[in-house]
Amino acid sequence: MGLEFEKDGHIVKVGLNIPETLNALGPDILYDLYKIWEECQEDDTVRVVILYSALPQIFCSGMDLNTAIPVLTAARKPETEGEKWLISDDNAVGKAMLKYKDLDRPVIAAINGYCLTGGFEMTMGCELRVAAEDAVFQMRETTLGIMPIGGSNVFLPMQVGTTRALEILLTGNNFSASTLYEWGFLNRVVPREKLMDEAMSLAGKIASNGPLSVRNMVKLSRQIKELSFEAAMKREIEIGFPVFMSDQAREGIRAQKEKRKPVFK
Repeated sequence: MGLEFEKDGHIVKVGLNIPETLNALGPDILYDLYKIWEECQEDDTVRVVILYSALPQIFCSGMDLNTAIPVLTAARKPETEGEKWLISDDNAVGKAMLKYKDLDRPVIAAINGYCLTGGFEMTMGCELRVAAEDAVFQMRETTLGIMPIGGSNVFLPMQVGTTRALEILLTGNNFSASTLYEWGFLNRVVPREKLMDEAMSLAGKIASNGPLSVRNMVKLSRQIKELSFEAAMKREIEIGFPVFMSDQAREGIRAQKEKRKPVFK
């Protein structure tokens, strides 16, 4: 359990398979993802990557706050290799979640079920996105008194426009696959049973094209944003991380654990 890895010709499939946490992104999983992106970059036979969930009802439940936050906030010392990696680089989370992306191959997200917070943010770092009709997207950080710092404040406005991005971020509401397709976030919406077939079909078409042209178009699509991207990502961390350390954030997380509505003062 953890991550599934399969190479099918020029296509690599990376699957989240962590049933005990509903595919939550803890330090060790983030580190494993980072290493996979590095491995794919070094393998010239890889032309396309598909990121999917091996769990039928959920794509990703978001960041694993129980393991990541105590390490990031120095509440305890890092113990595992993944935890040590997490605090070794300010951009570690962004690299694992495809925001600071050295991998110059297109990554296709194949999304089913619930795609929440950090999981939603990771799909924003993918070049293309295919979703099942049952997919539900949510950025719920504001309901917990915190704010996202995995790149969504930077990426989402570029992908769906500022007003729609702010509706997603400020309300914490659920958004259907059909809505996000209409808003331009998704490339395809298909029945659940056809999700991987559709992602593979799209990957196969791309993999059949000129590898050099594909890799350089992916690279260019990132580099043309660089002048404002680095500053924007840095500013998101500067503004957002103190929110994570606030009394309101503690109340939001405590209320979630106690299964009650938070009282923000």
